[in-house]
Amino acid sequence: MRVATPTSEIEAKQVVEGLKHAGWKKIIKKNAKPSQTLLRVLERDYLEHNNDNEQQEQEQEKLPITRVALTPVTGRTHQLRVHCAAIGHPIVGDPTYGILGEASPNGGLKAMPSSSSTTKTTTELQMKIDQWTKNKKQVMCLHARKLSLPHPITGEDLNFDEPPKF
Repeated sequence: MRVATPTSEIEAKQVVEGLKHAGWKKIIKKNAKPSQTLLRVLERDYLEHNNDNEQQEQEQEKLPITRVALTPVTGRTHQLRVHCAAIGHPIVGDPTYGILGEASPNGGLKAMPSSSSTTKTTTELQMKIDQWTKNKKQVMCLHARKLSLPHPITGEDLNFDEPPKF
């Protein structure tokens, strides 16, 4: 799944060529289906990161992060991950759509605001967060907080609510 733009068809084909390793298989559709995700900010927080500096001893740096609630209105493959990357805020630890991911940067959007823009996470910050995830051996910070479904036999509503561990 990707965000389609007028120039993205050629770019997408180039990305797919680079993904023909490690079991990746992507299908590019000329007329991508629309997708929509609702995003609500829950909390703003910081990750504690050791800043390696040759001149000084290691100092703690605070990396800003935002915990959000994402609600998919449609159900497309990688929808939440692509939409977050497309607005310049990839999910922490996303190995595919994050800063060094194997898929298109920014969820397939080529024209993004400059790094000095306040609407996009800077490349420098994304690199530091990527290093934090590697240092902490952190998996992608994406979690289904609430799930509700009918029991397959009784039809009774089953509701699960589990806060994330990260």
